[in-house]
Amino acid sequence: MGEDSSFEIIEEDIDEESKIKELERKLKETEDKLNELNRSLEQRVIERTVEVNRLLKHKIRFIDNLSHDLATPLVPLVSLLPVIKEDVKNPETKKLVDTCIRNVEYIKRVINNARELADISSTDLILRKENLYEIINELEEKYRIVFKSYNIKVQNLIRKDVFVKTEKKRLLQLLDHLASNAVNSMPNGGVLTFESKIVKKETGSFVQISVTDTGVGLTREESDHLFDEFYKTDESRHKLDSTGLGLAICKAIVEKHGGKIWADSHGKGKGASIHFTLPSQNIIYSRSF
Repeated sequence: MGEDSSFEIIEEDIDEESKIKELERKLKETEDKLNELNRSLEQRVIERTVEVNRLLKHKIRFIDNLSHDLATPLVPLVSLLPVIKEDVKNPETKKLVDTCIRNVEYIKRVINNARELADISSTDLILRKENLYEIINELEEKYRIVFKSYNIKVQNLIRKDVFVKTEKKRLLQLLDHLASNAVNSMPNGGVLTFESKIVKKETGSFVQISVTDTGVGLTREESDHLFDEFYKTDESRHKLDSTGLGLAICKAIVEKHGGKIWADSHGKGKGASIHFTLPSQNIIYSRSF
């Protein structure tokens, strides 16, 4: 009876060992399939990335060529329409010429902004250490007369010792569009505030810059689509003082810096904030603050 028990134990061990080997075999097959799937997915991602980059380059070339083709016949219209207006005696005809001039100027702005967007997308940034407080002051000085004429008070609450890695020309370009957007949203005057704070991320330290106005505000849908190309917040979408490309240009500049941009508002009539991040550079906090 003892020998039968030993035999049964050996059989159980062999059976258990077979089950373990079978599980190991199945595990190995599953692992091989997963590895093959990963390789396939990686290849598809690479192919898709190449295709997306190809399409983006094609889009940039298309925009550049189209802008050039449209700009050439526009030059005589921009130059000659004001001359024609001076020679027109009929007041009603003058109004018609004024309408033509406004629309031609709008087309010119669309072309310039489209070129601007294509240029940002196709060129690399040369990042240098820049003082954020001084750049905001430079912007305020540039538009001092505009802000005064629109009864807009500017508050630069950026710390004087905050520096960012940026290409100054591009950052001023970004701030130009944000300032223009804020002015348009405050037709009856208001307050435009610039603030910043440090944000720590896995990829490094960033400065979050907030540009806040006390203007007409945004709905949730408008906030979600604000940075889409050719998006306009007016329902008719016929406003000629906006091309719908300014904030798309802002997004392109911020993303070139490796940052993010987004809008925030408590609703219509409650103002809005545009937040964006830029890589920080040697952030030092002075004791005098």
